[in-house]
Amino acid sequence: MTTVTATPACLVRAPREGIPLRLFCFHHAGGGASFFAPWRDRVPPEVDVVPVQLPGRESRFRERRFRDAGRLAESLEGELAPWLDRPYAVYGHSMGALVAFALVAARMRGGGRAPRTLYVGAYGAPHLTPPLPPADRYADADLARFLVDVGGLNPQFLGRDDWLQALLPIIRDDLRICASHRRAGLPDPDDEVARLPLDIHAFAGQDDPLVDAEAVRSWERYARRFRMSTVPGGHFFPREQPAPFFDVLNRSLAELITEPGGRRAEPA
Repeated sequence: MTTVTATPACLVRAPREGIPLRLFCFHHAGGGASFFAPWRDRVPPEVDVVPVQLPGRESRFRERRFRDAGRLAESLEGELAPWLDRPYAVYGHSMGALVAFALVAARMRGGGRAPRTLYVGAYGAPHLTPPLPPADRYADADLARFLVDVGGLNPQFLGRDDWLQALLPIIRDDLRICASHRRAGLPDPDDEVARLPLDIHAFAGQDDPLVDAEAVRSWERYARRFRMSTVPGGHFFPREQPAPFFDVLNRSLAELITEPGGRRAEPA
């Protein structure tokens, strides 16, 4: 008898069946699952891109937002557990890297399957001070200008108070998620015994005005195996200069698909 699992609210669609590898994707602060809309046409057909939509934005705009990475990860782990039973990888961009890592850590602490690879982009490891400012540092106009400067906000939003009143509360709550990293129950990078058996591939933008390559490289302290790639572009390199980024990502995904166990049949 086949059990039908309802698609959780955090997924914009159900993952496809019969695909060798699922790639769950977590968006940046102030962003949404639509950031990953172009990815499906850019990765191999053997990879199912599954964007994760956090509450309080886009299709979930009316839902209450999280402000704590640990609580968010616990909620996501409960929602996504039925879909993490087969080979999968995870990509998190900027804030999404912290959320993705917190989810994976929660999953693995409970004895769940580890991802084939955790991909993190444009974000320093969680023992570092978050690259994004505290939620209440800037007035609305200054926060909007900061976001424009790092490429996270279209300049047309400047001076549009009606738009900013809808957007900036989302961003401020996401900044609170970033600032909660020390109480999120994440592994201590100096504790060799508690280190997760995790493969991490980190991406840095060559011209990122917010996060430098050394901060991104610091994820190595959390990895069993680590790979670092610096690609052209700024903080949002998958959108700004996608071709070089996807060249590297797709080679890595191809390795995951073809390495021993990549096509292993899993029980339904």
